[in-house]
Amino acid sequence: MGFLKRMLGKESLDDRVKRLWKTAKKLGWSDAEREKAIAMYTELLSLVDETSQSFNVCAVFRNRAISYRGLKNYDAALEDLARELEIAQRRGDRLRVMECQKIMEETREWKRKAEIEASGGEKAEKFRAMEQQAHRLWGTEPDADAAFQSLFADLQNNDPDVRAEASQLLADSRNALQRLISIYQECLNSDPRRASLAGRVLGRKIAKGSDDMIPLEIAKIWYGITVSFIPCTCLHCGHINRGIPVPPKGPMIPYYHQEHDKGAYAVPVLCDKCGKDFFVVWDIDPR
Repeated sequence: MGFLKRMLGKESLDDRVKRLWKTAKKLGWSDAEREKAIAMYTELLSLVDETSQSFNVCAVFRNRAISYRGLKNYDAALEDLARELEIAQRRGDRLRVMECQKIMEETREWKRKAEIEASGGEKAEKFRAMEQQAHRLWGTEPDADAAFQSLFADLQNNDPDVRAEASQLLADSRNALQRLISIYQECLNSDPRRASLAGRVLGRKIAKGSDDMIPLEIAKIWYGITVSFIPCTCLHCGHINRGIPVPPKGPMIPYYHQEHDKGAYAVPVLCDKCGKDFFVVWDIDPR
């Protein structure tokens, strides 16, 4: 009956919207099918708007953005995500805002990496070498151990793009995450800088897209360890560094940043942007 109605040109608006949505979501991941999905999502956006009570236009923008991203059209993807974010913020939909911010940050990372690889040169070669190390993380020792050590060393590279890529590759590996958790716990008192470098990878992964504090309860669910994560601006360049690992009570006690570690407790931080060191410090021990 539905097919006959469409053939007769009598398909209702609601039926057409539902059919387009259902069909678009079933399409696969080939470039051709992504293009078809984009066309369907575009038609959907001409049929519904954010005032619709029966259909969430944010979902259409999200899905079209993901299709654009699959085709490496990152600018179009970011434009759709920005529109989704704007609508979600107006609605006060906090969960969707957080999800959208996370996907936007991931998309910017993909775009940055694609631009670096397309430009060629030494940095592109470095990225390819890092990708090879990331593949070795899934192997057995000693290859996996050597790969981990190489990427961990890149967390202190002079280039912020290399540091960011190393963090992302380590965060995407389950084996690496377990090593990072162990390093954080084992080095917390003996080697605070090494512990902080490991903890920052954990923190960036969980705080992606958000400048909010991550409490102990959430960190325990993700990693099974007693740690909180906070944001703090760099003393040198003003960049907001997310996911700084701190003791569980750290977010509840006033803290500040300075060039030295003088205080009741201090956490060393390597700025994600400028690569300079500073310390997050408490006058009251937060442990």
